Amino acid sequence: MKRFFSYVVSALLCLPVLADNDDPVVISVNGNDIHKSELEYFYKKNRVAETETGKEIMEYADLYLNFKLKVQAAIDEGLDKSESFLKEFKEYRDMQAEDYMVDTLYLEECARMTYEESVNEVGPDGFSYMLMISAIPESEDPAEIESCISRIDSLYKCLEAGQDFTKLAKKHSNDRFAEDGGACGWMSRDQLPDEIADVLFTLAPGKYSEPFMFDDAFMIIMSAAHRDLGSYEDNRHQIYEWMRGEKKIMDEAYRRKARYYSEKFSWDMPEDSAVVYMDKVLEEIEPEFGFISQEYHDGLLLFEISNRMVWEKASKDTEGINSYFEKNRKKYRFEEPVFRGMVFFCLDEDVFHSIESAVEGLPVSQWADTIVTFNKKKSQVRAMRGSSETGIFKKGQNPYVDKLVFGEGEFEPLKGFPYVNVIGNVIDAPESVRDVITQVVEDYQKSLEEQWVKNLRKKYKYKINKKVLKKMSLE
Repeated sequence: MKRFFSYVVSALLCLPVLADNDDPVVISVNGNDIHKSELEYFYKKNRVAETETGKEIMEYADLYLNFKLKVQAAIDEGLDKSESFLKEFKEYRDMQAEDYMVDTLYLEECARMTYEESVNEVGPDGFSYMLMISAIPESEDPAEIESCISRIDSLYKCLEAGQDFTKLAKKHSNDRFAEDGGACGWMSRDQLPDEIADVLFTLAPGKYSEPFMFDDAFMIIMSAAHRDLGSYEDNRHQIYEWMRGEKKIMDEAYRRKARYYSEKFSWDMPEDSAVVYMDKVLEEIEPEFGFISQEYHDGLLLFEISNRMVWEKASKDTEGINSYFEKNRKKYRFEEPVFRGMVFFCLDEDVFHSIESAVEGLPVSQWADTIVTFNKKKSQVRAMRGSSETGIFKKGQNPYVDKLVFGEGEFEPLKGFPYVNVIGNVIDAPESVRDVITQVVEDYQKSLEEQWVKNLRKKYKYKINKKVLKKMSLE
């Protein structure tokens, strides 16, 4: 352990370091510096516009400051130490790190070599999807063998009569493929005995062979389809997936990349130690990976802290939502009148009037429970309510409401329920928070976030280097 520690210390002295003049601090949050390279990386990655202006960079810097303040709040809450966070971050980080810790040229060379070997093994015939029906004798008794011959001939006649190959295989075949309807899968010539391959690769897709004997078994085979191996590009992804499970190949790819870094940064340590150390300092020696790793790290923290401070809080704070609505009632208006109520499909008009009497004086939210009583013995009514969030119908959302309430369009009654009518009223403006609940919750969340950011800016010390930002806008 002491020996390895000495390697780490000596190697740390050889890490690349950018001079402050090349990568000045542009934002500082609670003593943590954000350099120009970091802000530039995320600005270019996240910007929408093709062109940029100094104003856009300034605005992005302000948003990035808010982002970092929230991340700092999450760290102060200890969210970066939670078991779930550490597990999820490590899984993502290690998955992304592999691309930087392996010799990609070596892997590409191995992949192409694997493909060329496959081309030689598969040969010009390519692959055929093989199905098989077998009659395998359970003993060497002549009567048993004769029985198998009779059975395979009988099954061949069934095929000739148009019966389904897979159904016959599943019911009558006695090999290990019977359960799958005789499906053996995609086969190349090199995967099969010559006696079977010679039969299979003479069959056109959809055709089956005559019964033949192989290795004491009597069989009929079918070619469901043919395909070529395909180009290297067609197979590249699959080859790489296979290589990831090949320890010998991957270990060599890691060692080669470790040798590259050792030469570049003058690491004085054994190769195996260099592989371990490469992983420890990858964020420093590969700035792009450092940003990728940091983005996911901070993104996980931002999601969790925002959920606690804004999203979850707003969704559960009924009193806060109601209070926000009352204070801002004037800003919530409908563009045009809406209908709050329900559409009823009844056996006849008398049923509808009975429902009218039953729901009179009750809030719309209780109407559905009342309607249940009308259908206990016989189905007499169906009902339709508005938006799942508000229970409101807007013009153009429902043909029944459009016709019966707003006098527009036409509709067809439901089959078996010829009488259609509505109960409810037209409103020009929201009468309660439920009428505009989705918009109110969104606005309430926004107000919580704005207040939270104000509090964070008071709580933490921060600084924006406007000189650097102005210089960035001119570059």
